This record gives sequence, structure tokens and C-alpha cells, in this order.
Amino acid sequence: MADLNNYERLLCHSMTVYDLQGAAEDAFTGGKSESREWVPIAQHIPCRVGGSPAQIQQLTGRQVSAQDFLLHTLYAGLKPGMRVKIEQPEFADDLYEVGKPVPVYGAESLHHYEVVIRLIDAVTGGEDEI
Repeated sequence: MADLNNYERLLCHSMTVYDLQGAAEDAFTGGKSESREWVPIAQHIPCRVGGSPAQIQQLTGRQVSAQDFLLHTLYAGLKPGMRVKIEQPEFADDLYEVGKPVPVYGAESLHHYEVVIRLIDAVTGGEDEI
């Protein structure tokens, strides 16, 4: 387990994870609302953002764009399409869409997850124009 502790020390960022929650009951009519909203489901999750374009291309099998970043984490609850915000100031409250988490195994068991995240517009949910 010493390896895991060393790995945990490398997770120098933290993130908030968002997922869609929907169909809340309307208090006035008693009916179900059609609107869905992004709500935080986990906060202060240790992670690290970084990685080379070659690593990202190897995980995704496609050409890397300027909006793609590699996220390392021990958090097993990420699913494609979720949103994350990296909580450090250098990320300036940017919003990222989660790709498919890829488990990385060590000598004995699951070691961590690597996930390509893509910068998106926080208001529209679409990709930023660069």
C-alpha cells in the first residue's frame, strides 16, 4: 500500500463532480417538471490534471484538441457525460465534460483511473471556440 500513498501525494488538484438530476415535482401544480439541472454529487475529490497529447490520443484513439486534458483520480464514480470543475484557481471555474474512465491496474489490483476531460462552455454546455 505504500505505492498508493505515493500516488495519492501526486493528486495535487481537487474537483467537484456534477450529474444531471431531473423531473423534480412542481410545488404549485404537483406535476413533474421537464427541466433537468446539473447538481454537484461529490466535492473535494482528489485528482490531477495533466498529461501529454500522446497519452490522450492513446486513450481516445482520436486527434487531440486544445480543449482535451487528462485527469487522474481514484474516484470510481465518474461516468461519460458528467461534468467536473477543478477547484484550483488556475482553472478559473472552467467546466469540463467527462469522457470514458479507463482503469489502470498495478501489480496487485486497480491502481487509478485516467479520464480525458474536454473543456466546454459553462453556460451553453458546448465546446468553447478557440
